[in-house]
Amino acid sequence: MRPDTVNERAPAIDLLYPSPTKRIELQRRRTKNAEQTDLLISDMMLDTLSKLICNSNAYKVQQILTELCDDEETINYRLDVIDDLLKMPELADMLKKIVRILIDNDKENIYKISSPTSFTTLDAAVTSFEAYIECIELMHSFSERRGSSAKSQGVKKMLDFFERCYNDKHYKSLCEDVKELRATIKSRIKSVLVAINLNEDLIPVSAGLVEISDKEYTQKPTVLDRIIYRGAKFSDKNVMGGLKQRYVYENNDKNSKDKDVNPSEKALFEELDFITKKYVELVDDALDDYKAIGFKDIYAIEYQLDYYMGIIAMIKNAKTKGLAMCRPKILPMNERRAVIKGIFDPIYFSEASIYNISHKEQREVITNDITFDENAGFYILTGANNGGKTTFVRAVGLCQLMAQAGLYVPASECELSLCDMIYTHFPKEEQKGIDASRFTTEIKEFKDISEVITNHSLLLMNESIQSTTPRECVDIAVSLVNIFAILGVRGVFATHLVDIAPKALELNDSDELNTKIDSITVSVDESSGKRLYKIVRGLPGNHSYANTIFEKYGLDFEALKKRAKKMNG
Repeated sequence: MRPDTVNERAPAIDLLYPSPTKRIELQRRRTKNAEQTDLLISDMMLDTLSKLICNSNAYKVQQILTELCDDEETINYRLDVIDDLLKMPELADMLKKIVRILIDNDKENIYKISSPTSFTTLDAAVTSFEAYIECIELMHSFSERRGSSAKSQGVKKMLDFFERCYNDKHYKSLCEDVKELRATIKSRIKSVLVAINLNEDLIPVSAGLVEISDKEYTQKPTVLDRIIYRGAKFSDKNVMGGLKQRYVYENNDKNSKDKDVNPSEKALFEELDFITKKYVELVDDALDDYKAIGFKDIYAIEYQLDYYMGIIAMIKNAKTKGLAMCRPKILPMNERRAVIKGIFDPIYFSEASIYNISHKEQREVITNDITFDENAGFYILTGANNGGKTTFVRAVGLCQLMAQAGLYVPASECELSLCDMIYTHFPKEEQKGIDASRFTTEIKEFKDISEVITNHSLLLMNESIQSTTPRECVDIAVSLVNIFAILGVRGVFATHLVDIAPKALELNDSDELNTKIDSITVSVDESSGKRLYKIVRGLPGNHSYANTIFEKYGLDFEALKKRAKKMNG
């Protein structure tokens, strides 16, 4: 885990939190639940999801997801920002470019500006300030044209920030300084006449400035020039040919990065001190004004914009593949309800998209529906192996997480109550199989969960309780479901043990339950055994469809029978 960031300073522009107080509260919430969220990160593959949303700031995204925000105001604050950026693609595109330009310009150019020592460094400083000014002007122009279209408080704050920059007295002063600098560079000095005194052997002994002009020097070479330079061709604009190369290159490699400015240029700049002193003062003034505007705040919104741009890209990508992502309707926590239609796992969707690029056969992403209400709040999910049970459970968890992070969710329709926590129990492959010590560990893990889980929590179990005999597994699993249903927990328990479902449904006859139990199963084509990946209500069938798994991995029973017959004569 990285160091906690609860005490980090809130930025002047905050697109994620409606107030500094909300920011602190939610960051503390994340820290408080760190132990549980470590499991959540692993079981829900949040590191992968975070990279899908924004690879360059994946850790920041993961932090937001694991806050498991339970504040409706903050969630809707973020969703409103997404709505604005979706409705105003011009703003989204411009912000992406401008923020990148501003930050790169600040890091690479303005941050390195000091008092100029040559005309080259002077020009670089002016160009850097001009890039900043152009960005502010573009944002001001957008605010005047379409600023009133913004509905979200977050986007309004951001536009107001750029408007404050635009109207700041230091910005006005910066603009004036830069304008004067650029005008001076362009018009005041176009040529410098240098006199060189020679001794009787025509060796230079002294030199000095004779004249400075705002016009380019056009005098043609004299006869002496032509004699000395042996008939060299001179242009009307050049008396003696060009100066030596402007930059000194490392090892004479013209493709290497520019090094120090030509010493001749520095010397000329210093020689013109009575003129260039004004340039230096203007650059220093411009730099002071730039720092006074408070531009550093733009760094704080870089990752926030990446967060939103990432989910917008995900929404658009899903749409091109025929899948819908929607804004979730947030229901109060005490309603303990969710209705989700067209849900899919965004991680599997990404994997399928990559797979389909490199393979002829297509991996189809199947959507499903699920409802948590007074009629059914805890589901036993059974069905054929490789039928999509784990993918479905993860889709349910990620939908809840993304909704509470203030993101659009991978579903066509979604309304859900907030959870106080999502608890997961996903034994790893190496932990499966009969193992007395593992069984003891599993029971302790569920004891720990049962002591903190509430009727506002979501519990996701995937092939839990497998470390003892099948019969004991069923009995213990049913007892666990009974405990969580009495507590009023919502959840999904994916298991290959089909006997759990009918036994768990019998628990609904008890008046002690605060959550009704229901059975769902993965549908399969009865004739072929093909997995359809649709989740339907009902009890599991008696068919295991093991033969289709064997066939998938090349274990052909008919071929083996023929081989056995041949061996045994």
